[in-house]
Amino acid sequence: MVSPDKENKHMDITEELQNTNVHQDEDQAQPDTGLEYILNEAGTRVIARYQPTQQMLNLTADDISQQVKEAGFPPEDFPLFEDRVRDLVIGIRQRKSFEIELGGPVDANISIHLSMDETLASVQITPPMGKGLPASREAFDTELQKNRIRIGINEELINEIFADGPVLNITEACCYLIAHGKKAIDGKDSDFIPLVEQVSERRPRILKDSQNKADYKELGEFPVYPEETRVFRLTEPVAGIDGMTVTGKPIRAYHGKELKLKMDKTVRPDYEDRRVYVSTVKGMPVFTEKGVHIENVLQVDEVSLATGNVRYDGSIQVKKGVNPGMLVEASGDIRVGGLVDSCTVTAGGNIEVKGGIMGQKSPDLKAEAPTKENAVVRAKGNIQARFIQDAWVESNGSISAQKLIMHSRIWAENSIKLAASGQFVGGHAIAGEYIEGGQLGVPASVPTLLEVGPLDHARDEMSKIQQKIKDGFEQARQLKQLIHRIREEHRRVSPEKKEQILKARDTIKNALKALEHRRQELEETIQTRKKARVKALKKAYSGCNITIADVGRQIKDDFGKTIFYLDAGEIKIR
Repeated sequence: MVSPDKENKHMDITEELQNTNVHQDEDQAQPDTGLEYILNEAGTRVIARYQPTQQMLNLTADDISQQVKEAGFPPEDFPLFEDRVRDLVIGIRQRKSFEIELGGPVDANISIHLSMDETLASVQITPPMGKGLPASREAFDTELQKNRIRIGINEELINEIFADGPVLNITEACCYLIAHGKKAIDGKDSDFIPLVEQVSERRPRILKDSQNKADYKELGEFPVYPEETRVFRLTEPVAGIDGMTVTGKPIRAYHGKELKLKMDKTVRPDYEDRRVYVSTVKGMPVFTEKGVHIENVLQVDEVSLATGNVRYDGSIQVKKGVNPGMLVEASGDIRVGGLVDSCTVTAGGNIEVKGGIMGQKSPDLKAEAPTKENAVVRAKGNIQARFIQDAWVESNGSISAQKLIMHSRIWAENSIKLAASGQFVGGHAIAGEYIEGGQLGVPASVPTLLEVGPLDHARDEMSKIQQKIKDGFEQARQLKQLIHRIREEHRRVSPEKKEQILKARDTIKNALKALEHRRQELEETIQTRKKARVKALKKAYSGCNITIADVGRQIKDDFGKTIFYLDAGEIKIR
């Protein structure tokens, strides 16, 4: 039996211990702030609980870190998560009741990344935090299998990473390139390698900033080579090499193909090397996307009495100029480096005059043909010159000049164009689509006739076509009557006569079909030419006579930048 003294003493000790425990619980719970820090059931995470009280808390992240440490959770064992600490600070300020994990040990992380084409694989290893588990070789191999990495693995590097044992002890994140696949190498199509100096394409360069307009100054040179010249070599096609991803997927490469050449009889394979091609004629090699052909070019220093008139089946290059009274004719292109002076130049292709075209006297505006005093230039292609004066110029394409078109008769199927610094002075210019120049006319009111979309030839031909259609229908009617009479009279017709009648019927039918097609084309031409324009890039002076689709207007006032167009049968400006 316990004595009262011992019992009282025991009660005092028990009471003291209870009081001590109460004080400890009060210190940890911090009932005055409503904030406490505890461990989860597994003992791996520090949890913060907050219950708002009347006391306002104004804590920072550093304050919370210090409180957690004082609560018995040192950072070396329980590192805090910065984003969670920030969320706790915000929640306390907003006075919300909540519970949040603040920190705890974190195991090392192994993550594998593939390149876009899957030919490279890298690994990123982040160290553990607190008492988290370090990276292990077993976890590394598991991650490789999970990402299906099986090709090009750098086993030597991986063994070096885990050289100190199955566990990797690191304090900073590290990255390694651990696997290399094989990139596909595309092959190449066969191509031709020029063995001679190239010439620019035989067509004008289209301007990037303009639609349906071209620069006729850049047509290239005319290099000429003798027969049997090695012109180009055709390379062998190169096969591609397939690749492989680090996961074992094949990567298909492009395999080169043989180039299909398009050539004429002016080029043939060399007898000694079948992939080398030689010229069969003397001339100028012209390279296209699919092959080469040779253009015959005659080079002349100057056309004068010493050379006589020049006629050539091919292209001609005149280094200097063409003297008065001389004749130059070519089935191809003609390029003149100097002046075309009171002479005649005719080409089946384009004509380019680096100097100018100049006659001795301006042609009569009512004349139907040029005189010996005029410079005469005709081309089935385009014509380009520095200036044109006292000349008779005709083109089935377009005509362009840089400085001046003065007192000349100019006709172009498509367009006539002067540069912004150029001017039209006097004469008569006719174009199918448009006329454009910096200055139309001069202040002195010199009569300048500018005509676009002429309809006289189209209307004349339309009248003839309509008459032929009428005649054709009459012939068809007469033939039909003849056949009808033969049937009524029951006349016997020989096979030859029958064949003749049927042939005549088919001929008339086909002729009418062709005439109707041409009539529709002329109708479209007439409608298109009514959309023709005359454009002054800077100035249009009084004295100019503008004609669009046979509708005329005399300019009585000066205008600045202006476009003349046809609307409702009347020439208007804008």
